[in-house]
Formats: sequence, C-alpha cells, structure tokens
Amino acid sequence: MRSNLLAALSTLALTSASALASIDINGGASWGGWDHRGNSRDVGIWGAQSTTRSYELYTTVFTFNNDAVTGGTQVRGNNTPVGFASGAFSTGAFANGNTILGIGLRMNGGASAVSQNFVGFDLSGTGFQAASALGATDGRVSLSQWGKSGDFSAWIDPNAGPSNLAVLTSNGASQGGAGASSNLVGGYGSGVSYDFAFRAFRNGAVGGGLQMFFDLTAMQNLYGGGSNFITNGWTNGATPIGAIGSNIKLSLYNAEASHADASQVTFGVTVPAPGAVAVLGLFGLAGARRRR
Repeated sequence: MRSNLLAALSTLALTSASALASIDINGGASWGGWDHRGNSRDVGIWGAQSTTRSYELYTTVFTFNNDAVTGGTQVRGNNTPVGFASGAFSTGAFANGNTILGIGLRMNGGASAVSQNFVGFDLSGTGFQAASALGATDGRVSLSQWGKSGDFSAWIDPNAGPSNLAVLTSNGASQGGAGASSNLVGGYGSGVSYDFAFRAFRNGAVGGGLQMFFDLTAMQNLYGGGSNFITNGWTNGATPIGAIGSNIKLSLYNAEASHADASQVTFGVTVPAPGAVAVLGLFGLAGARRRR
C-alpha cells in the first residue's frame, strides 16, 4: 500500500512539475516560467561599453517537452528550421528530454529588439566578471580575452538568426593564451546554412522583446564531439566545445542591428543534472508563480 501511494505521489509530482514548468515562448510578449535577473545597467550584471542601453534580462532552464512557439516572429535565415523543428545539420535538436537554456531581453526606452546578439559561454564559470560599478573598466566580458580553450560563443544576427558558432582553440589573451578560435559559420556552402541547435524569436522592435533558446543537450552532441559531431564548415578545423557543466557563466553582447549602442553584461546560470529540471519546476516555479 505504502509503495503504491509513493508511486502515485511521484507520478502526481512529475505531472504537476510538467504543468508548472510551462514556458512562455512568444518572443517576449510575456514571461511566465522565466526568472527576471535584473537590468542591463545593474551593478553585478553590467560589464562593458554602453552605460545607457537598458533592457530587462531573463533566463530559464527547462526540459523540452513538445514545447510550442505561441507568438512573436522567428528570427531566421532561409534555411533555419521553422520553430523547434530539427534540420539536416541540427540532428536531435529540441527533442523531448533535452535540456534547454533560454535567455530573454525586454527592451527599455529606445533600445530595439531588432539587435545583434553574441552569447559567450564560460564553461568553468571563472573567466567572466561584471564590472565593479556602472562605467568602470574592470569588467571581464570578452571571450577571446578571458575565455579558456573549449569555451565558445553563439551569434544571433538580427535578420538571419543563428549565424555562427566560435570555439576557442587556445586560452584567451588574459588567460595565458592567444585567444585563437575556430568558427562554424552559417553562410551558404559552409555545411550548416543557418541550421544550428539554437533559435530566436522576437516580439516587436523598439521596446519589444527577444527570446533565445539554446539546446544544451544537442549542442554537446553536435559541437562537442558526440556521435553527430559536425566536422565540416569550420574555419580552422573542427574544434569541439568543452563539456557544459552545471554552473556556467554567460556574457551577452547586445547592440542595435548596426552594432551601435553596444552593451555587454555577464551573469551565471545553473544547469540542473538530467532529470532534475522537473523537480526544480515543481518546487521553484510554483513559488515564482505565486509571487507573480
């Protein structure tokens, strides 16, 4: 009897977690299931360049489960798969059970969601660092400067969407290396043609929103030397990304489409172990939704 009860409670918990963990995927029209991390000008987040560009920063980590895009416009090139469909060069991306990292921006003032975005992944969590104050020059946000071999960045172009993956082949210049990289570019004929394991959706322009989704499971497989490791199209030879652990630091370069008014921020993200995301949804998102 006791075992049957525990099994029933376990099933109920997982079902409830799935329901509570629903993520708003609509380009930023709403932010249910996302954590508000602060403003781009906040001390502890702001890293370099523009001190006036303002947007609200959101993140989410969830287990993909037939999640659908419910609004907004996809930022994509001609060969970028529609929505979360898997393409010829993004095998296994956005499959049920995969761990997804979402980064969202809600623009303030005159800042536009039609923007350039480079997301740098500091896999050791020790390279990037926010500036000590808004306008200070001690922020560490450059991948080629502060990254280590295997760290990488993803570029989302305002018109073509996912357009490049750059992996450091040596430590950054301030980490004792040359900061050299190999790029898996998204141009036609490169072997990927804008078909990456990350996607973007936008809502509006000035004062609008942007949501970017990175399939960490598929990225590790496709770009980290897994069974479907992409070896063609790299500028300096195929270079696997490092292992994506549970605590990573991210650097975000965000600017107008013309690269004007560029701002850089940095923030940490905790990635739960496989299977733990649903539990976090049950105990974390429930409280968050009550607060909202």
